[in-house]
Amino acid sequence: MATTKNSIIVAMVPFSRFTHINQLFLLSRFIAVHNIPVHLLCLPEFNKDLKPRLQGESFEIAKNIHFNDILLSQDEYKGSMEEDYDDERVLSIMELLEKQSESLQKTCLELSMNTKKLVIIYDSIMKDYLGDVHTLPNVETCIFHSGSAISKYSLLRQSIVVDVGDDGDKLLKQMHEEFPAMDSSFPPGMEIFEKDLYEWDFNSGEFMISSREVEGKYLDLLANAKSKKPLWALGPLHMLLQSHHDKAPPSHECLEFLDNQDVNSVIYVSFGTGTKLSQEQLNELAFGLEKCNQRFIWVIGKGDHSNNNDNDNTIELPQGFEERVKGRGMMVRNWVPQLEILEHPSTGGFLSHCGWNSCMESISMGVPIIAWPNEWDQPYNAVLVTKVLKIGTLCNWTHKDELVTSDSIEKSIKVLMDTTEGEEMRKRAVELSNKIKSSFSPGGVATKEVESFISYITK
Repeated sequence: MATTKNSIIVAMVPFSRFTHINQLFLLSRFIAVHNIPVHLLCLPEFNKDLKPRLQGESFEIAKNIHFNDILLSQDEYKGSMEEDYDDERVLSIMELLEKQSESLQKTCLELSMNTKKLVIIYDSIMKDYLGDVHTLPNVETCIFHSGSAISKYSLLRQSIVVDVGDDGDKLLKQMHEEFPAMDSSFPPGMEIFEKDLYEWDFNSGEFMISSREVEGKYLDLLANAKSKKPLWALGPLHMLLQSHHDKAPPSHECLEFLDNQDVNSVIYVSFGTGTKLSQEQLNELAFGLEKCNQRFIWVIGKGDHSNNNDNDNTIELPQGFEERVKGRGMMVRNWVPQLEILEHPSTGGFLSHCGWNSCMESISMGVPIIAWPNEWDQPYNAVLVTKVLKIGTLCNWTHKDELVTSDSIEKSIKVLMDTTEGEEMRKRAVELSNKIKSSFSPGGVATKEVESFISYITK
């Protein structure tokens, strides 16, 4: 804790899920570049994981990042790093957040006493766990939304009546007709949460990890619907840090594999850390990759299990599969440098669960997407990719728990990688990527957005 008062301190309050924490960690690094102290308020296990990631960072970033442990008993936060959240897990996480509340409020109070102005940036899910800290005289709060603008706006339209004179109702109807799984992708009560969040007025502004080049229409619709506070689009986050990044590019077996392949010849397959595939679905995916005759990198996540025993982390692939695809297919069971894989010229497509982080990274790198959504905002993101931006195709999937066959997987890969239609998608993806990159040039729309955000929190 600082012994002399700073003019401003930023406190980051993420939701206890690594994908959410990582976004605010990236934003923290960017804010730190502006010589603003940033405090990350996380459970100890998350802070322990984040600290080594500052090694090799520039001095201006490292000196301004601080980690504040939100202390609980061992039993209370046991298992909090699990990424697969069914309805029961959501309830247990809500209980965990209740137990964090007192420690979060205490830490915010202590920080407020060591600065002239404390800006608390908190995940929207954490709204109810900060108590009355927003009433402190030197505190301003800003809400962070982790998902896409299209999903946020669509949920808002379902929870309240918004009269903004747009074609949102038509889009929503089309989305639910083509993607029935949307009706069950969010846990029960999500519309009530959105309505409550819409009416929440104790914040100075809101921001999303998005780009006006990608979601300008839906960002404007959201802003018009709320019409109260600023709404910034700060993304893609990795582009904010490019000019301040001192680290050398990673060396990894996936990148070595890509170095030996033709341009746009490899399909990258990853479903993030939270999607769990059944053994039957793993088999179908393996057979689809085998039959498509395309080169591929398949990241087999820790969420994928061979059976329903949560204590069994063994991942079984079909007998003889690895031998049959040897040379053209690569299976990886550990962390991979996803950004660098997507940036590599040999990567021609991304078979993805359509988590928003993955979508933004793929779009920014000009890589078209085969959309295979599962839950939360993923079906909405799939609509954006396939129907609005037209930079991807959809796996033949309509219901959340439906088995996607190897034939459907093979067909969708071939559409993207081996047809004129797929080439058109790739062309549009590259054009959009170039627009996003240009938006970060001096005077560009993204640069102005970021400058506005920094100016607002430091005023």
